[in-house]
Amino acid sequence: MRYAISFFLAWLVSALVSDFPFFRNLIKSIKLDSELTNLMIFTTEGLLNIFGFATSSNGNFLTIIGAPGVTFAYGCLGFRELSFFIVFIIFQSGEFKHKAWYIPSGIVLLILLNVIRVVIIVWQQYLNPDSFQFVHDTVSPIIMYPAIFFLWIFWVNIFGKQK
Repeated sequence: MRYAISFFLAWLVSALVSDFPFFRNLIKSIKLDSELTNLMIFTTEGLLNIFGFATSSNGNFLTIIGAPGVTFAYGCLGFRELSFFIVFIIFQSGEFKHKAWYIPSGIVLLILLNVIRVVIIVWQQYLNPDSFQFVHDTVSPIIMYPAIFFLWIFWVNIFGKQK
């Protein structure tokens, strides 16, 4: 029953954070979205440069030179997935000392996976600009949701055991 309650609460909070203007505006008012956008663009652009692509960025826009480019919208920053993960782990059994390092570690991992997701989308867009929507809608769930699932499974099996 604890898993069902945790799942419901995680879903509820992630929906509030992502879909309701009051909470979205709260996140924007503390500039958390701007900071995450800057981190995502810096990291994504750095990886693309390492792979030999010439890139350009301006504000929340990033492109491989010669491609249409992508805009980092609020929904693309991963707040839904991050909040889902955080709330689910908070409401699971396990010691606080483990949650204190596991949640930040999971956040870092999910942000890195989101960067990889964006690299794939931008690279594919460079190769075939017409494939953006398909790749965006397909790659995102394939990368992010299994990662969250495996983070949960790892938590439950290693740290979430009740004494």
